Parts: sequence; C-alpha cells; structure tokens
Amino acid sequence: MSQALPGYEFRHEQLEAARAVQKALATGQHCLLEAGTGVGKSLAYLLPMALRVADGSRCVVSTHTIGLQTQLIEKDIPLVQQLLPEIDLRPVLMKGRGNYLCKLALDSAHQNLLHTTDPEFERVAAWAAETESGDVAELPFAYPGWWELAAEGDLCRAQECSYFDSCFYYAMRRQARDANLIVVNHALAMSDLALRRNLPDASVIPEHTAIVFDEAHHLEDVATRALGLEMDSRTLPRFIERLRRHRSLDLTIERLVAIAEGSERLFGPFGETRQEFFVGEVLDEAGLTALQQEGTSLCALLEGLEQELRDRSLNLQDAQKQHTEGLAQTAASLRAQLHSLLFADEPDHIRWGSVDTGGDGRRGRGRGSRITLAYTPVNVGRMLRETLWTAGATVVLTSATLSNSGGFSYIRSRLAVPEGALEKLVGSPFDFREQALLYVPRHLPAPPRVPSDEYAEAVASEIERVVNLTQGRAFLLFTSRRMMLLVYDLLKGRLAFPLFRQGDSPPGRLLEEFRASGRGCLFGLQSFWEGVDVRGEALSCVVIDRLPFAVPDSPITRARTSAIAEEGRDWFREFSIPQAQIRLKQGFGRLIRTRTDRGIVCILDTRLLSRSYGEEFLEHLPPAARASMWPRVERFWREQCGGASAGAAPGDGPHLQDGENTVRGEE
Repeated sequence: MSQALPGYEFRHEQLEAARAVQKALATGQHCLLEAGTGVGKSLAYLLPMALRVADGSRCVVSTHTIGLQTQLIEKDIPLVQQLLPEIDLRPVLMKGRGNYLCKLALDSAHQNLLHTTDPEFERVAAWAAETESGDVAELPFAYPGWWELAAEGDLCRAQECSYFDSCFYYAMRRQARDANLIVVNHALAMSDLALRRNLPDASVIPEHTAIVFDEAHHLEDVATRALGLEMDSRTLPRFIERLRRHRSLDLTIERLVAIAEGSERLFGPFGETRQEFFVGEVLDEAGLTALQQEGTSLCALLEGLEQELRDRSLNLQDAQKQHTEGLAQTAASLRAQLHSLLFADEPDHIRWGSVDTGGDGRRGRGRGSRITLAYTPVNVGRMLRETLWTAGATVVLTSATLSNSGGFSYIRSRLAVPEGALEKLVGSPFDFREQALLYVPRHLPAPPRVPSDEYAEAVASEIERVVNLTQGRAFLLFTSRRMMLLVYDLLKGRLAFPLFRQGDSPPGRLLEEFRASGRGCLFGLQSFWEGVDVRGEALSCVVIDRLPFAVPDSPITRARTSAIAEEGRDWFREFSIPQAQIRLKQGFGRLIRTRTDRGIVCILDTRLLSRSYGEEFLEHLPPAARASMWPRVERFWREQCGGASAGAAPGDGPHLQDGENTVRGEE
C-alpha cells in the first residue's frame, strides 16, 4: 500500500481490523467490527476478502448508501486489484430491478401517445439506444416517468420475454454469476433473504461463502422494511392511470374507476391523523370492519381486472401480449399484497401507518399527502436467525458506529447475533483531544418534550454565538423537523452567513452549495447525521440540538420497547440509550474526517450533565477536549483552530462570563 498510495500513512488500527476480518473468514466465525473514523475499514475487509477469493470462493459486500457503493467499485476495489495483481478479482455491482430499463416496457411506451409527445421521453429513448448497462444512474437527467420503464418484477416475463437474451437486468445477473466479488446494498441483501425464506430454491444474489455488511447499524431498519409489507395511497391510482393510458386494451372503465375510488376510501380515514399511527388506534371496531370490507371489495375488483387483462392478452401479439400479461401479474401481486396487509395475522407483527405531507411539513394534511399502511415485524432477529445466520456464509457486521457503551450488546440483541461471534472494537487514529472540542453549554435548560418558542430562542442564541465564533462553516443537526424550522426562522435574519435548509433542495445539491459557499450553515435532519463527508475548513463546527432518542410515540419504537418491557427488562437502558449513543456518534463523526481537521462539536442538551446516563454518553464519544463554559470554547478556537477570539453574543448574561467550568473529565 505504501508503494501504491502517495502519502500513505501506516495505521495500526487498520491492520487490527484486517486481522479480525481475516480470522473470521478463515475460521467461519461471524464477526462484529467497529472501526472508528479514519481507520480505512473498507480496505481492511477488502484485502482479506480478496485473499479468500483467491481460494476459489465468492464474497459479497453490502452497503447502505450509494456513495459507499460507488467508492468501493470506483476506488477501493481497483486499488485492491492493483495491490494484488496475481489474484483474478472479478467484481460486479448488483442493483435492484427498478434501476434497470425494461426494453419491453420501452416498446409499449412507444405506442402510448402521452409518452411519444413528451420530449423528455424522446431523450430517454435516444439514451436507451446507446446505453450498454441500462442503469438509470447513467441517465444524464431525471425522468419522472422512469417507474413505467423500469424492469419491475411483476411485469417481467423472464425467459418468456423476447428480450430475455439482451435484457439489461438479466445481463447484470449473468455478470454476477461470473463474478467472485459482488457489491450490493442492504435492501437487496435483505430482499434476497426474504425471497429465500419463502422460496428456499430461489435467490437473486449468487451463492457465496462470506458477506460483509458495511454501515451495519442500518441493518435492523432495512430488514424490518424488507421482511414486512407496505402500500401507499398512490400505488393503486398510479397503476390505474397507467392502464387508462393503454387505450388499445379497451378495459372496463367502470372497474378502473371503482378501484381508484376504493383506494381513496381505503386510505381516506388516515388523512387527518398524526405523522405515524397504529391502525387500531385511529379506527374503532366499526372503522376496522369497514376498512376490511373495503379491502375485500378492492381485492375482488383487482381479481376481475387481472382476468380481464389476461383475456385481452389472448388477442395481442409479441411485445404487447407480453406486456399485458405482465400488467395482469401486477394486478395479481397488488391484490395479494393488499390482502396480506389487511388480513395477515402473524405473531410479533404490527399494523401501522404514516402520513407524509411533503414539502417542509407545515402545510395541512389532505389530498396532497401520501399515506402509507404497513404490516411490519417487531423483532427481525427471529427472522434473521432463520435466514442470515444459518445460511452457511460467514457474516461480518462493520461500521464506525456499531457499539454501545464499549460493547456490542445492543446490536447482538437486535439482530440475534449467535454466540461465539468474534468481536473487535478499533478506535480512530485521529488525535481528538488536539483536533476537537466538545462543548455542552451548562446554562441551557433541559430540552422540553415539545419544543417551545422560549426554548427555541435559547437554542438559537447559543447557535448564533457558536457560529459567529467559527465564522459559519457549520452543520446544524436537528432531531425533529419542527425544531429545525423554528430555529431556522429565528436565525435567518440574524446570521451573516449563507444558510442552507434541508428540504429546500435535494440533499446532494444542498451539500455542493454548502461546500461552495465556504462559510455556510447547513440546517439538517437525519440524512445529514451520517454518510456526509466535508473535509477541511469548509466544516469547522457541528451543532446537535439534543440527544437523538428515538421518537417515543413512533409505532415501531413503541412496539419494540413494549416487547422488551413485557419480558421484564429495562427498555430505556437496553433500547433507547444504546440507539441514541450510536446516533450521537454518527453526528459527532461529521466533524473530524482527516488528521488536519479542527473544530467544535456543540451538543445543546444539558441532560449530558444532569442525568445519570449522561456520563455514559460522554465516555463513549470520541475523546475530544471538553468544555461547558464559553471562555474555554474561545480559548480552544484561538489556540487549536487559529481563530480570533470572539466576544459573547448580545444578551448573554454575566453567568456565562464568570470563568471556566468543566464538563466532567474536561482538562
């Protein structure tokens, strides 16, 4: 590596991590590995995997984010190939069906007047004639009608399709069969497990001897979604609209109208409820009966539609025949999904829903809202015990934030990790005490359950003072949209720096604009707590508004904590604290990305100082210098970051100027 990488620096932590993975692959033991920021964990697992591939094995890497997938395929794996040229490493990136163009669907769209009069569709058609992969990631613009052209499973005729031999999706599947190092995402990996669970001889990902889940702290949430069911209020109307545009099918219009209206009645009772809800708490017994009756009627209508489509296909030829048969299969799939969603009765599952109002969340709920109903397992560990852990492949779970309180008890319990799995916790090579200061302002009140105007003003004033010191260059991370909006409105006329707010632009563009501004302040929610890498002086400050405990009235959180309590255990200590610790480490980790980064992490939650669990949070954050009073913050900025001293913001009381105090352990 020292010969291949200019400026390479040996990191003992990287070697420790690589040895842990190598031992797991050699012994067949599962492994839990936390590798702190800057370790270079991707190479730490790729090199041992390459050596395993040299023995004739096939290995899989699964990630949560597209960014890490891209890094592995375009940077890290080519480096491993350069380091070990004697190994015939054949990598491939596998994606889900929805990422690939369906040639049959494209043919059908060419006969649709709505598409053929759309200049954007013509651009897609021109791209389709040239692309070798059919991957939407290579499409140079966003096409809103992509979902009608994608290789969705219900429409797929597989070997019966006239395009099977040249199909983009199946070409990727064939490449995967010839590959020995496959990169996937967690959603595809978990969907593959669900498929194998229901159909033991079926799979998408080829057989493999080892799989590494990077960003593994997301695995429970992804598995919960993949192993459950959900349908939203736009699913059936969108399908019906798609059918109505196929005028040549001459479908019974009354049935199509009845399905669209039935869908509206099915989801309508939830349109004015809170953001997330249990179905049984929104509807009384009569309402639940009406919901199931509506569902039964919809299922019957979808069954009739399926048969009508199959009848129509008998009089069609070639592409139109195949496409219409696929539409019939979609109707059948939607009927089965809806029936399970409303009538399935499996143990350890909940029936719940959510309302997404879109935009900034401030407009009223109504016809523009997307309502989702879900049937979800509460504890995916039991399902993973039957699938992931007994499939025969060695499993490595790794992340920069996998542990809680210095161990792996939380992730073990949530994912049912078998006894005997190896454990390795590797710290960061960065000198956090010199590079970073953790500031917890002692004078702030404890955060209320519901943000008040008074508390929001206190938070805004503290943020104002901190970012004036750092001259912007700040991530302002919030645990709730409401609090973010309150503070943004308070500060937008008070800060002399460019302000960027999540929701105003796509996240990628927002991040680009923040970097380009040089001294901006980015107001962000959960998606900016992790997976975002801003190096150097463009980011010198991270502010976190409160400890990121899971929303207590979220249906999934309530169900999970209730299940723990019913077993006589302490749900707060076993679930809420570990989960919040992991999320807090993710937010903290945005600041220091290289050995030369310097800056301040400010956590505006005095429960770190006043509650018994606060010291446990502090102890397992990166070992930065600490402060709880303002003069210490100024001195650190002046001495470690080369900044000019900044006085107190207007309105600061004398209690902030009476000398230094300390967070426990502060030097």
